[in-house]
Amino acid sequence: MKFFLIAVLVTALAIGSESVSLVKRDAPAELEKITKYFQDLVDNLKHVEGPELVNKANAYFEQSRAQFQPMVEKLQEQLKPLSSNIEDHIKPLAASVQAQVAPLASMIQTHVEDVLKFVADTSKAILPQ
Repeated sequence: MKFFLIAVLVTALAIGSESVSLVKRDAPAELEKITKYFQDLVDNLKHVEGPELVNKANAYFEQSRAQFQPMVEKLQEQLKPLSSNIEDHIKPLAASVQAQVAPLASMIQTHVEDVLKFVADTSKAILPQ
């Protein structure tokens, strides 16, 4: 039993150390790519002046807008039937809720008016004339 546990432990350590060495070999390549990207970005930003940066940013946004505009229009066309379908379902539901709430609102308004009239009458009775 002890031999088996030692064998399992040694195997686990061997597999773990091998996986760590694989991660260590892959990580520097990815880290180098990320570091190079940010270093290039910093270098580009150092060489760009204020107005030029604004112009480049505006050009980038216009280019992005040109790319995304067709997708947005296509999405809007696809959502129109869905929105009209939802609207067709919501209108009867809203009418039903409004029909149920209208009597309650009227009853609350009547009670509030009664309370205000009571307070006004009581105040008139308390105040000396």
